[in-house]
Amino acid sequence: MKKQINKIFIKIHLTIIFSALIISSGCMTRMIAPAKPLPDDFVPPVISVSTFENRSNFGGQWKLGDGMADLLTSELVISENFVVVDRQQIHRIVGEIDMQRDPHFRKEGRADDGRLKGAHYLIRGVINDFSQTSGSSLWFRIKNLLMGGNASKARVSLTLTIVNVESGEIVDSVQGSAYARARGAYVEGEYKGVRFGGDVFFATPIGIATANAIRSGIKEIIKKIPRNNWTPMIAKVSATGQFIIINGGEDRGFQQNEVYAIRGESEPVTDPSTGDILSILPGPILGTIKITTVEKKISHAIPVSGKGFKRGQILSPAD
Repeated sequence: MKKQINKIFIKIHLTIIFSALIISSGCMTRMIAPAKPLPDDFVPPVISVSTFENRSNFGGQWKLGDGMADLLTSELVISENFVVVDRQQIHRIVGEIDMQRDPHFRKEGRADDGRLKGAHYLIRGVINDFSQTSGSSLWFRIKNLLMGGNASKARVSLTLTIVNVESGEIVDSVQGSAYARARGAYVEGEYKGVRFGGDVFFATPIGIATANAIRSGIKEIIKKIPRNNWTPMIAKVSATGQFIIINGGEDRGFQQNEVYAIRGESEPVTDPSTGDILSILPGPILGTIKITTVEKKISHAIPVSGKGFKRGQILSPAD
C-alpha cells in the first residue's frame, strides 16, 4: 500500500513539473542564431531587398509582402555580412537630397551629389507557406509516465532569389523554411492586435517560424554571393605626387618602412562569344612606395621608384 501511495505521489509530482515546464516554455522551438559576421579580410557586398510576393494561402491582418521584406532587411544588417541599401524608400531619399538644394535650405550639412551607393545584388522573395495548424497530439514520456496534449505547428517557407545587378543574371535561388511547435493552451489565443515583427509576434509559433525561415535563408545567401577579399590600394595622391595615402593602417597590419610595388590597371579577359569575364590579368608594375607613418585606418607613404601613381592602383608585396 505504501509503495502504491509513493508511486501516485511521484506521478503527481512529475505531472506538476511537466506542466510547469510546458506553461513556462510557451513555444517549444528555439530561435535560430543569426549568421556570424563577415571576417575582416573581406569587403561586404552591397545588396538591396525587393518586395516579397505572397503566394501562400494566408489572407489575414498582416501585409506579408512588405513585412517580410522589412524583416529580411533587418536581419541582413544584423548579420554584418553585407552593406544594405534601401530601395523601397529610395524616392524619399532622392526627394530629400533634391529638397536640400533649394535656396531656402542652408548650405551647411547638405548631402553631396553622387554619393548614393549602387547595389551589387538584389534579393527578391516569394512567400510559399505561412500557416499554422492545430489539434495534433503531442506526447512526452518521463520514465514510465506517458503524458500528452494538443499542440500546434506553424510553418513558414520562403524562396529568395539573388540577382546580379550588373548583368541582370540570377546568381542562385535559395530556400528558407522553418516550423515551430507550441502547446495547445498557448495557440488557442488569437493573433488579433499582434503587430507583425513586434516582440509579441516573435513570441508566437508563427513568429518564431518566420524568424527561423529568414535566418536560414540568409545563411544560404551568404554561401551563394561571392566574397571579395579586401585589397590594399592607393586612396589619395598629393598634387605633387610626393605623398601617398593607403586605404589601410593598423587595422590591416601595415608597418612603418614596409615597401610595396604599385601595379597599373588590371585587364579583364572576356569570352568573345558571351562577353563573360573569364579572368583578370594583373596590371604592370609602375614602381614602389615605402610606408612612413601608420594610423588606425590609413597609412602614409612616399615614392621610392617609378611614377604615375594614382587613386585605385593596387599594392603588392615588393620582391
